[in-house]
Amino acid sequence: MRKNPLAAMFLAICPLLVAQQTQPAPTIVRWQLGASNSDLIVRNGLEIVMAGQDGLTVKVALTVRDQRQVVLIEVTNETGNRVEVVPALMTLDLVQPEPKSFPYLDPDTLAESVRRGSGWEAVFDAMAIMGSGMATQTSHTTGSIIGGIGSEQVDIRTTTHDQAPQDRVIENIQRNQERKASKASIIQNAALRENTVLPGESVGGSVFFAAPKHYQKDYQNGKLENVLRVPVGNYVFEFPFWWEGTPPKTNYQEGQSSGFEFPVWWKARK
Repeated sequence: MRKNPLAAMFLAICPLLVAQQTQPAPTIVRWQLGASNSDLIVRNGLEIVMAGQDGLTVKVALTVRDQRQVVLIEVTNETGNRVEVVPALMTLDLVQPEPKSFPYLDPDTLAESVRRGSGWEAVFDAMAIMGSGMATQTSHTTGSIIGGIGSEQVDIRTTTHDQAPQDRVIENIQRNQERKASKASIIQNAALRENTVLPGESVGGSVFFAAPKHYQKDYQNGKLENVLRVPVGNYVFEFPFWWEGTPPKTNYQEGQSSGFEFPVWWKARK
């Protein structure tokens, strides 16, 4: 009897589909102050919250740098099994005043973006060099020309190229490029990467999120709440945070944009 290849393929796939359907959903572990598996400590004004379950401990702090949400995270595995930590699966969602998601930022893509800067920066740099290259300085000299009949008083003006302004522009551009390269290097070195955490091991680093659209309007509302979710093994650890108040006034340093400024850190929702 001739076998039907489609039927054979279906029979081969069925066990896989059943296995996927029977796989249990991850258990939600939510941080809550006062709970037996939750804690909070403060380091230099930054609140660090931690939650544990069955030998897994997750510590997080939520701060902000350069208008990006930065999660400082550490995962400790004291179970008998290895677990996977995948930053790209972590989520940060605004729940108040309006539900929105903070997009995850790949650290290498973010670093390259910081290193290059905006596409217009190179144009402005070139314009600055050209403009400074046209700078001139004029010197005045008064003297006499003596001829066969007598002497004549003259005013001699000499115009030369002034190199100093152009040198200053080039120096500022180089300093700005070095600053961006340093910041990009910090992002790449500090980033939490995908890890297999063996029993008895810990991994830590930074996970980056961008601001959602119209976040500035939400921020002006004066009260924000969000939830960070960290999947580890068969668990999803949830950490609620909040911020309340008015936008801080910031004195911008040289080289910084005067764009919208976010709070220095978020507080744990107690």
